[in-house]
Amino acid sequence: MAGFIIRNKFLLLLFALWYLVGSASIPAFYFVGVLTILLLWRHKLYFELLLGFFFILVLSDNFKYTTDFAKEFKNVYIVALAAIAIIDRKLLQPVNKTYVYLIPFILISLPGLFESPIKITGTQKTLSYLLLFFAVPQLYVAAFREKGAVVVKDFLYFGVLMIIVGFLFRFIDPGVAFSHGDRFRGIFGNPNGLGIFASLLLVLALVGREYFKSFFSKTDLWWIILSCLFALLLSGSRTSIIASFLFLAFIRFFRFSPAIGFILLLILAVGAEAISSNLVGIAEMLGLSEYFRTETLQQGSGRYIAWNFAWDAIEENFWFGRGFAFDEWLMDSNQDVLNDLGHQGGVHNTYLIVWLNTGFIGLLLFLRALILWFVKASKNTVLAVPALWLVLFSITLEPWLAASLNPFSIILIIAICIMTDESFQPYIRGEISAVEVPQAISTPA
Repeated sequence: MAGFIIRNKFLLLLFALWYLVGSASIPAFYFVGVLTILLLWRHKLYFELLLGFFFILVLSDNFKYTTDFAKEFKNVYIVALAAIAIIDRKLLQPVNKTYVYLIPFILISLPGLFESPIKITGTQKTLSYLLLFFAVPQLYVAAFREKGAVVVKDFLYFGVLMIIVGFLFRFIDPGVAFSHGDRFRGIFGNPNGLGIFASLLLVLALVGREYFKSFFSKTDLWWIILSCLFALLLSGSRTSIIASFLFLAFIRFFRFSPAIGFILLLILAVGAEAISSNLVGIAEMLGLSEYFRTETLQQGSGRYIAWNFAWDAIEENFWFGRGFAFDEWLMDSNQDVLNDLGHQGGVHNTYLIVWLNTGFIGLLLFLRALILWFVKASKNTVLAVPALWLVLFSITLEPWLAASLNPFSIILIIAICIMTDESFQPYIRGEISAVEVPQAISTPA
């Protein structure tokens, strides 16, 4: 952690300045933010550009008014990153093809926009989804080619720093750091968001360690893993805790035998309904009723109400949906009805959201892209299938992968890049050893 702070001290000071300016004046931050992006681009500091984007996405998940600048600026930022990736395409060769798998899904989502009640918002969200999966891999891989494995470690350490800063708020403003019955949420919007963040960071940490064993010391690995587990346990996010536990367990089985690991995964998938039906009894047997909040398990935390409501809407647009963000419009416009039924919030299920927005065909193409990424990754590392299972389980109860501009999807994209892009594969095959870049990563004056 100390090495990360030393390498990136100027960049971290810049981010602190961003927050101070943005919390004081959104127009002033637009000037500072755009100027910073131009300066970083001028010096071809692609990793710093991505880390700044990551920081903005983390802040955008927070509900305090002092982070409103991040919620607005993230739309400008992703367009800027995509423009940079296009303008500098000759410098970024060979092009990363991660986004190609997503194109059929994006194309099938377009007809639904003609019937969307929020055409402009839907179009913006469709574009941002594609831009994220296009721009982030190009810039991340380019940064890796220039700086080496340090970009993998520093991205992880920045995520850990966000967890630590969030916990330190307990001593400054406990209401920010802990909520929902004294559950840890840090600087995220809610404890479940922190849980998703920690679980995906855990995946990225183990993927990074798998590829760069000589570069990640035991101290590095324990710093990152213990921080993620600490955040998971204090967040009380049941979905993320179970997903992370099974991810770690499946890694063991897949290392021993991929065939046995796959069989156990299928058994768990088939038995998932029986397990979910008896979660209350299992929690009570283990003496964890209070921790897992079994009283809300029995009611599905209001999710069943949202799912049934979403399903009724799906039946009206079964095959093609009504465009990106339709789910948000549907839930917002019927919030009074849902409140009377005992539910507040969104659909809380990525599959149903994608189905609502893009139809059944869109859902199939969405799952096709996700599975193909991990099938390709499975040829390089045994971590791919356990990671896929974690994602599939997580999005069953959370909506994060149906959206692009959040601090979760970007972690998944980077993990996919490492496991699939050819620039990384010589490291896991042992053909090249990771060598730390000696110069500090700094921001130009």
